[in-house]
Amino acid sequence: MCPGFGWHPGIGMKSRILVYGVDGFMGALVSRAAMRAGLSHVAGGRAIAGVAQHAAALAREAGRGTPPAEPRTFTLGNAERIAAQLDDVGVLVNGARLEGDDLRSLVVSCIATGTHLIDLSSGRASVAALAGFDEAAQKAKTMLMAGAGFDFAATDAVAVRLAQILPGARAVTLAVKHGHRTMEEAARLVAAMREEGEMLKNGQFVPARAGERTIEVDFDAGPEKAWLAPWRGEAMAARHRGIYSTVETYEVLPEKAARALEPGTMAHRLFRRGWGLKRLERRLSKGRLNPPAAELKNGRAFVWGEARHPDGRIRRARLETPEHHVYSAEAAILLARRVLAGGAKPGYQLPSAVAGAALVEEIQGVAWHEILECADETAAEDGRPVAPGAAPERV
Repeated sequence: MCPGFGWHPGIGMKSRILVYGVDGFMGALVSRAAMRAGLSHVAGGRAIAGVAQHAAALAREAGRGTPPAEPRTFTLGNAERIAAQLDDVGVLVNGARLEGDDLRSLVVSCIATGTHLIDLSSGRASVAALAGFDEAAQKAKTMLMAGAGFDFAATDAVAVRLAQILPGARAVTLAVKHGHRTMEEAARLVAAMREEGEMLKNGQFVPARAGERTIEVDFDAGPEKAWLAPWRGEAMAARHRGIYSTVETYEVLPEKAARALEPGTMAHRLFRRGWGLKRLERRLSKGRLNPPAAELKNGRAFVWGEARHPDGRIRRARLETPEHHVYSAEAAILLARRVLAGGAKPGYQLPSAVAGAALVEEIQGVAWHEILECADETAAEDGRPVAPGAAPERV
């Protein structure tokens, strides 16, 4: 048995943050957020050269007195080998896209060593994987958090805050708008758009296909079409959280992706047949591996939410954040600091369980807007919004 596997070191020994995936774009962004926050942390990843280069770049960028990041290289797939790297780590923030044995081995090693895990991924498979270890994590008094990035932290914050504004609400509709996708994210989006997903209706998961419904959403710049996005993990998360029994999530898509979902178009027919998928991925990412620096600095992202009460009352709100990758990094570090300060809750958790309103109030550049004029609106019998004088929703 390797040292640390199945054994929990003393609390004082496990006081460090490890950011995994710094040899990739998102992990490096989280590591830089930790540096800006003045946190001494471990910069981890698979590739020796990539991790070393990132740590060296961070040392050059850091101001005088800023603690350096310690490079630490290890691969995944073997829980005992991973556990040997976690003896001094209190919180592991995962910025790498993991699945299958890689994700499972990381989760098992975190539970075995009492290392709290904060995972940025919000895909349904990742959410389900972490939720499946809920009981084991509770017994080990270890936290497994899904979706610490924008796609969950921001939507979770909106959903929970709407529930506070409208106590007793049982249905929520969320819509997301953000900017540039990396090549990896574009590939995941194209794959997800071709698969059947699910929504939560009256407490039960129901199958749904990407774009089978659309709604018009005003993110404060006029109405925009948002497409049903059943590949996202909000429905699964909502069932765990227990506030809402009905959840629908929509996303504003780039024109090229939206055209592929538009029934009756040539683009839709080709997309369904699986033709031109790589070309679509390149167009969605604009041929760039990562977002340009100007967008990271100046970009904005939005989450719109509508909560509905069984008695017909409706409340809407809108969250505006910095560029979604930047928000993800800041939210992950905020959550890690809360956990190190004693805010961890054992078992499978969502961001709002640890940070609550801080995800809205304590990240620079975030703005919350309640849309108060919705107070006079009512809801149809099936829970869908019916605004006086409004055009019907397109189905």
